[in-house]
Amino acid sequence: MKLLGSIVRGVVRYIARANAERLWMHYSIAIFIVFALLFSTHLVNRSIIDRSAIATKTINTISNQVLLGHDIIDFAEAALLENDRYFEVLGDAVEAFEQAHAQIITAEIWSEDLQILYFDADIPLNGRINAFADMAAELPGGSPGVQRTTLNRLKGQYLYDGLKENLLHASDLLQARARTEVDRLSNLQQTLIQASVLLLIVEIFVIFLPAQLIVRSNIRQLRKQGDVLRRSEAKLQDANGQLEHLINHDALTGLPNRAALLSYINKALNDQNTPDLAVLFIGLDGFKSINDTAGHDFGDEVLIAVATTLKSCVDDDHIVARVGGDEFVVITDEAVEVILERVRASLAEPLEIRGRRMPVEMSIGHLELSVGESEPLAVMADAGLALQVAKNLGGGRAQKFHSQLRDEIGSFKELQLELIDAIKNGEIEPWFQPQIRLSDGQLHGAEVLARWRHPKRGLLTPDRFLPAAEQSGLMVDMDHSIWKSAMKYARGWELAQLWRPCISLNAAPATISDPYMIERFLFELQKSGLAADQVVVEVLETTLIEGKDDMAAINIDSLAECGIALELDDFGTGYASLSKLTQLPLSGIKLDRSLVAPLPDHSADSVVRAILALTTELGLHVVAEGVEEDAQARHLSSRGCAFGQGYGYAKPMPPDEFATWLQRHAGRTVLAG
Repeated sequence: MKLLGSIVRGVVRYIARANAERLWMHYSIAIFIVFALLFSTHLVNRSIIDRSAIATKTINTISNQVLLGHDIIDFAEAALLENDRYFEVLGDAVEAFEQAHAQIITAEIWSEDLQILYFDADIPLNGRINAFADMAAELPGGSPGVQRTTLNRLKGQYLYDGLKENLLHASDLLQARARTEVDRLSNLQQTLIQASVLLLIVEIFVIFLPAQLIVRSNIRQLRKQGDVLRRSEAKLQDANGQLEHLINHDALTGLPNRAALLSYINKALNDQNTPDLAVLFIGLDGFKSINDTAGHDFGDEVLIAVATTLKSCVDDDHIVARVGGDEFVVITDEAVEVILERVRASLAEPLEIRGRRMPVEMSIGHLELSVGESEPLAVMADAGLALQVAKNLGGGRAQKFHSQLRDEIGSFKELQLELIDAIKNGEIEPWFQPQIRLSDGQLHGAEVLARWRHPKRGLLTPDRFLPAAEQSGLMVDMDHSIWKSAMKYARGWELAQLWRPCISLNAAPATISDPYMIERFLFELQKSGLAADQVVVEVLETTLIEGKDDMAAINIDSLAECGIALELDDFGTGYASLSKLTQLPLSGIKLDRSLVAPLPDHSADSVVRAILALTTELGLHVVAEGVEEDAQARHLSSRGCAFGQGYGYAKPMPPDEFATWLQRHAGRTVLAG
């Protein structure tokens, strides 16, 4: 206190001795110095904030560029697998990717490490980014083969050759650079603050109170800014964690995505301690119809429910990933047979979705993964190939991968391509199988069946080529081609006075749901010269329950209004509800051969009698398929069945053989067996 009192007295004596001009000059200099130091501190504060903001913006741009890289690959896959419209979205993603890169390399915050990484490294990141963008931009213009090769190169360059890791490394370098800048400016800031404090102590009696208030206010602001910076850093860390999660997980189901799955497979393949793994590639059958009929929101809930169910089938250290719209992959070290059975059992019962019980069917391609045997993309390709074969075989089954599948898929695709010309050139022929009136054995009509007289593979039955036609979207054209040819033959037999024909034409689900079906069918019928009562259209039970909209019902009603008889084919196989028999304008049903074959077994007879009683009540006639023996025919006739069809009467015949059969049997009694 004595020292402080001495200082005060000395300063007072100095001020008292100083003239007015000298005092004003001291005040001015002191105030100028204080304000200069305060302004400098303010500039440093602004620099810290501005540099942090620039760094944060640039880091976010790099993070966005990482996401855009994934978007480019995802959109490219979607364009090749699902719809060409994704090429437009792909172009936007590539443009955004390039714009992000331009913003990064022109950023105001830079470092020697970033300069080396982007421009001076052995393989500069700048060149790799430009090459990746150029490659993605060229993708839409290539052929399918080139597009697939380019897509694989894009994946390899981005995911495995280090482009993604280098972008993330650039983000880390920017963070380090930002921290260095902030530390340097913070040190300068501390120096200025110390100088201000010293100056205030020296001139304590000149501007003490104002300086004290300013310093305190400045310190409070610095603390607030420090808190802001710390909160910003914490938010940035959280954002990076969320970004990492988004990059590796599916947004809808929360499951690991394709990138995470490939990383998991790659790690497993390179870890000698990894046990043999079972890989199940699961695709939902008919999922598109769920989206079309119930809506995409409902479909999303189905996918979430399936994901939850599949996840419950494996331990936490194994993986369930979503790799496509309705495709999932399960990898576990359990035996293939065990995990297959568990997955099937888990989805055997319908899922509860919005109070509705939704049955889910699936096809599975599977293989056993051994360490060091393959590459991640090859593993996915092989499992996907097995899944495709399972779907080609009708779905609802599991298919193990083996090398011969590649040849089978190649043959299947070749068959799809050949079908286009086969339909155009009339190689798909109508064959005819008689339908006999059971009451007197007279010819009633004939069912038209498809056969393909393939130039290399010989005569093919429908089970050999219909799956290819269905997957190629050729069923509508094939049906109309067969109908047109069958009507022409039938009219020829009528003109030759062999028989007044009545032919049954099979309509595939796609055909009966075609908006232009009625116009095409009536035009072909009119051109053929046949009357409306000489043609019957057979529709499958599955058409009535799998229709994507009401078009099938509309077409069925329209055909009935035009006087065309309709029959429900394969009745009794367990699909259609009995209500369909009263809701649709049917004239009859075809009793499935599985119900006819056991006759006159008592159990089978009970079912047949019940069906015949129902159809009699509804005024529908019944055609029994698969009649092999005369005893079956008599039994069916005694139960009230009107017509029979089967090998007991005649096998399906090509047109010339059927014409010969007509010459011998038309107008005569035909017995089965």
